[in-house]
Amino acid sequence: MQKYTYNWFIQQFEHTKITAEEFILSVDENLFLKAPAEDRWSIAECYSHLINYGDLYFDNITSAISENAGTADSVNQPFPPRWLPQKIISIFEPPYKMKLKTIKAMKPVDTSEYNRMELLDEYLNLQDRLIAQLEYAHQKNVHLGQSKVTHPIFSIIKMTLAECFLLLEAHQRRHQWQAEQTLQVLQNHAT
Repeated sequence: MQKYTYNWFIQQFEHTKITAEEFILSVDENLFLKAPAEDRWSIAECYSHLINYGDLYFDNITSAISENAGTADSVNQPFPPRWLPQKIISIFEPPYKMKLKTIKAMKPVDTSEYNRMELLDEYLNLQDRLIAQLEYAHQKNVHLGQSKVTHPIFSIIKMTLAECFLLLEAHQRRHQWQAEQTLQVLQNHAT
Protein backbone atom coordinates (compact mmCIF):
# COMPACT_ATOMS: atom_id res chain seq x y z
CA MET A 1 0.00 0.00 0.00
CA GLN A 2 1.34 3.41 -0.96
CA LYS A 3 2.30 5.66 1.95
CA TYR A 4 0.34 8.83 2.80
CA THR A 5 -2.83 7.91 0.89
CA TYR A 6 -6.26 7.97 2.50
CA ASN A 7 -6.21 4.18 2.79
CA TRP A 8 -2.76 4.27 4.38
CA PHE A 9 -3.82 6.85 6.99
CA ILE A 10 -6.94 4.84 7.83
CA GLN A 11 -4.87 1.66 8.12
CA GLN A 12 -2.49 3.41 10.57
CA PHE A 13 -5.36 4.33 12.91
CA GLU A 14 -6.91 0.85 12.56
CA HIS A 15 -3.54 -0.63 13.55
CA THR A 16 -3.42 1.74 16.55
CA LYS A 17 -6.77 0.34 17.72
CA ILE A 18 -5.60 -3.27 17.49
CA THR A 19 -2.28 -2.56 19.22
CA ALA A 20 -3.89 -0.60 22.07
CA GLU A 21 -6.65 -3.14 22.64
CA GLU A 22 -4.28 -6.11 22.74
CA PHE A 23 -1.90 -4.26 25.04
CA ILE A 24 -4.43 -2.78 27.47
CA LEU A 25 -6.31 -6.06 27.83
CA SER A 26 -3.05 -7.83 28.64
CA VAL A 27 -2.18 -5.49 31.53
CA ASP A 28 -3.19 -6.27 35.10
CA GLU A 29 -5.55 -3.57 36.46
CA ASN A 30 -3.18 -2.75 39.36
CA LEU A 31 -0.20 -2.28 37.05
CA PHE A 32 -2.34 -0.22 34.68
CA LEU A 33 -2.71 2.54 37.29
CA LYS A 34 0.75 2.31 38.84
CA ALA A 35 3.53 4.72 37.92
CA PRO A 36 7.02 3.18 37.84
CA ALA A 37 8.46 6.25 39.60
CA GLU A 38 7.19 9.54 41.00
CA ASP A 39 8.21 11.50 37.91
CA ARG A 40 6.95 8.93 35.37
CA TRP A 41 3.49 8.29 33.99
CA SER A 42 1.43 5.19 34.58
CA ILE A 43 0.05 3.28 31.59
CA ALA A 44 -3.36 4.85 32.26
CA GLU A 45 -1.78 8.31 32.22
CA CYS A 46 -0.11 7.63 28.86
CA TYR A 47 -3.50 6.87 27.31
CA SER A 48 -5.24 9.71 29.15
CA HIS A 49 -2.70 12.09 27.64
CA LEU A 50 -3.34 10.69 24.16
CA ILE A 51 -7.09 11.08 24.55
CA ASN A 52 -6.73 14.70 25.70
CA TYR A 53 -4.29 15.42 22.89
CA GLY A 54 -6.45 13.73 20.27
CA ASP A 55 -9.61 15.52 21.42
CA LEU A 56 -7.89 18.91 21.13
CA TYR A 57 -6.82 18.17 17.57
CA PHE A 58 -10.12 16.58 16.60
CA ASP A 59 -12.12 19.83 16.65
CA ASN A 60 -9.56 21.57 14.41
CA ILE A 61 -9.49 18.60 12.05
CA THR A 62 -13.29 18.52 11.65
CA SER A 63 -13.36 22.28 10.94
CA ALA A 64 -10.58 22.04 8.37
CA ILE A 65 -12.25 19.13 6.60
CA SER A 66 -15.63 20.86 6.41
CA GLU A 67 -14.01 24.04 5.05
CA ASN A 68 -12.02 22.23 2.35
CA ALA A 69 -14.52 19.97 0.62
CA GLY A 70 -13.80 19.53 -3.07
CA THR A 71 -10.18 20.75 -3.01
CA ALA A 72 -8.69 17.63 -4.65
CA ASP A 73 -9.16 16.53 -8.24
CA SER A 74 -7.98 13.07 -7.22
CA VAL A 75 -8.12 11.80 -3.67
CA ASN A 76 -6.45 8.53 -4.64
CA GLN A 77 -2.99 10.03 -4.45
CA PRO A 78 -0.39 10.25 -1.68
CA PHE A 79 -0.27 13.38 0.48
CA PRO A 80 3.34 13.43 1.75
CA PRO A 81 4.38 15.93 4.43
CA ARG A 82 6.63 18.87 3.68
CA TRP A 83 10.30 18.55 4.67
CA LEU A 84 10.30 20.60 7.92
CA PRO A 85 7.07 19.14 9.34
CA GLN A 86 8.40 15.65 8.52
CA LYS A 87 11.54 16.40 10.56
CA ILE A 88 9.42 17.66 13.47
CA ILE A 89 7.13 14.60 13.27
CA SER A 90 10.19 12.33 13.33
CA ILE A 91 11.04 13.66 16.83
CA PHE A 92 7.89 11.92 18.07
CA GLU A 93 8.80 8.56 16.57
CA PRO A 94 9.45 5.75 19.05
CA PRO A 95 11.78 4.75 20.49
CA TYR A 96 12.36 8.40 21.23
CA LYS A 97 15.74 9.77 22.10
CA MET A 98 14.59 13.21 23.15
CA LYS A 99 12.26 13.67 26.10
CA LEU A 100 9.76 16.47 25.53
CA LYS A 101 8.28 18.50 28.36
CA THR A 102 4.50 18.17 28.42
CA ILE A 103 2.68 21.48 28.50
CA LYS A 104 0.06 21.91 31.19
CA ALA A 105 -2.94 21.61 28.84
CA MET A 106 -1.72 18.19 27.71
CA LYS A 107 -0.97 16.67 31.12
CA PRO A 108 -3.00 13.54 31.91
CA VAL A 109 -6.11 13.91 34.01
CA ASP A 110 -6.30 12.09 37.34
CA THR A 111 -6.57 8.43 36.37
CA SER A 112 -6.83 6.94 39.86
CA GLU A 113 -10.53 6.17 39.31
CA TYR A 114 -10.08 4.81 35.79
CA ASN A 115 -10.41 1.21 34.89
CA ARG A 116 -8.88 -0.38 31.85
CA MET A 117 -12.11 -0.90 29.97
CA GLU A 118 -13.32 2.71 30.37
CA LEU A 119 -10.03 4.08 29.16
CA LEU A 120 -9.82 1.58 26.32
CA ASP A 121 -13.35 2.50 25.20
CA GLU A 122 -12.44 6.21 25.19
CA TYR A 123 -9.25 5.58 23.25
CA LEU A 124 -10.91 3.31 20.69
CA ASN A 125 -13.69 5.89 20.31
CA LEU A 126 -11.08 8.54 19.51
CA GLN A 127 -9.56 6.29 16.85
CA ASP A 128 -13.00 5.60 15.36
CA ARG A 129 -13.75 9.33 15.21
CA LEU A 130 -10.41 10.02 13.48
CA ILE A 131 -11.06 7.23 10.98
CA ALA A 132 -14.58 8.57 10.35
CA GLN A 133 -13.15 12.02 9.64
CA LEU A 134 -10.65 10.55 7.18
CA GLU A 135 -13.46 8.63 5.46
CA TYR A 136 -15.63 11.77 5.35
CA ALA A 137 -12.75 13.84 3.95
CA HIS A 138 -12.13 11.18 1.31
CA GLN A 139 -15.80 11.21 0.34
CA LYS A 140 -15.75 15.04 0.15
CA ASN A 141 -12.56 15.09 -1.98
CA VAL A 142 -10.47 17.01 0.56
CA HIS A 143 -6.83 17.47 -0.47
CA LEU A 144 -4.97 16.44 2.69
CA GLY A 145 -1.74 17.99 1.39
CA GLN A 146 -3.14 21.46 0.72
CA SER A 147 -5.86 21.87 3.34
CA LYS A 148 -4.48 23.62 6.41
CA VAL A 149 -5.27 23.08 10.06
CA THR A 150 -4.25 25.25 13.00
CA HIS A 151 -2.37 23.73 15.91
CA PRO A 152 -4.84 23.69 18.84
CA ILE A 153 -2.36 25.17 21.32
CA PHE A 154 0.16 27.10 19.24
CA SER A 155 -2.23 28.91 16.89
CA ILE A 156 0.58 30.43 14.83
CA ILE A 157 1.52 26.94 13.63
CA LYS A 158 -0.31 25.77 10.51
CA MET A 159 -0.05 22.22 9.20
CA THR A 160 -1.62 20.39 6.34
CA LEU A 161 -4.25 17.86 7.32
CA ALA A 162 -1.85 15.10 6.23
CA GLU A 163 0.83 16.47 8.58
CA CYS A 164 -1.69 16.75 11.39
CA PHE A 165 -2.77 13.12 10.98
CA LEU A 166 0.89 12.05 10.77
CA LEU A 167 1.75 13.95 13.95
CA LEU A 168 -1.19 12.41 15.80
CA GLU A 169 -0.27 8.93 14.63
CA ALA A 170 3.44 9.28 15.53
CA HIS A 171 2.53 10.78 18.90
CA GLN A 172 0.23 7.83 19.62
CA ARG A 173 2.98 5.35 18.77
CA ARG A 174 5.39 7.30 20.98
CA HIS A 175 3.16 6.93 24.03
CA GLN A 176 2.19 3.36 23.16
CA TRP A 177 5.90 2.59 23.30
CA GLN A 178 6.16 4.53 26.59
CA ALA A 179 3.27 2.48 28.04
CA GLU A 180 4.98 -0.74 26.96
CA GLN A 181 8.25 0.40 28.57
CA THR A 182 6.35 1.31 31.74
CA LEU A 183 4.84 -2.17 31.94
CA GLN A 184 8.26 -3.74 31.46
CA VAL A 185 9.74 -1.65 34.31
CA LEU A 186 6.83 -2.51 36.61
CA GLN A 187 7.08 -6.22 35.83
CA ASN A 188 10.86 -6.15 36.42
CA HIS A 189 10.32 -4.51 39.84
CA ALA A 190 7.75 -7.17 40.74
CA THR A 191 10.19 -10.03 40.15
